[in-house]
Amino acid sequence: MNAKNPIAYVPAHESRLGGGDIVISLTPEQSQKLGMDVGMLADWFHSALWAMATLRTVNPAERTVSANSWHTMINDVDHRLLPRLEGIRDALIRAHDSGGGSVGDLALAMDVPRSTAQYRRDVLRRSNKSTFENWAVFGGPQRGDENPQEDRDGQ
Repeated sequence: MNAKNPIAYVPAHESRLGGGDIVISLTPEQSQKLGMDVGMLADWFHSALWAMATLRTVNPAERTVSANSWHTMINDVDHRLLPRLEGIRDALIRAHDSGGGSVGDLALAMDVPRSTAQYRRDVLRRSNKSTFENWAVFGGPQRGDENPQEDRDGQ
């Protein structure tokens, strides 16, 4: 990172739609490594924020939101975003462990008791990497249902 803040909030009076813009900036190297995943993740993060705003402003029993909108929000958050976030988290825990990170540091980072951090790390040590953990490290298919490349150089 450089000295510039990579995350900015544009206030309502300056934003594109009048409510406020969230701007996440990437370096050229980060953008290249993430490829098309950036656009997909941005779309699903938007769905999560749209869902929260909807839940805070409507009464679902009044049925002012279409079933299709609820479907899109649920699908984007539950089926698309959450598995990828879990894959990122698991990859981070494995990287922390491989880098010699202690259980105490992991517990502090996860804001959980040491025993919980130890358990989560041990579960990952005993298991194969998930599809979305591989996706987080290597990139890969848009849906995450094909084998990722075997190594970072693609050889």
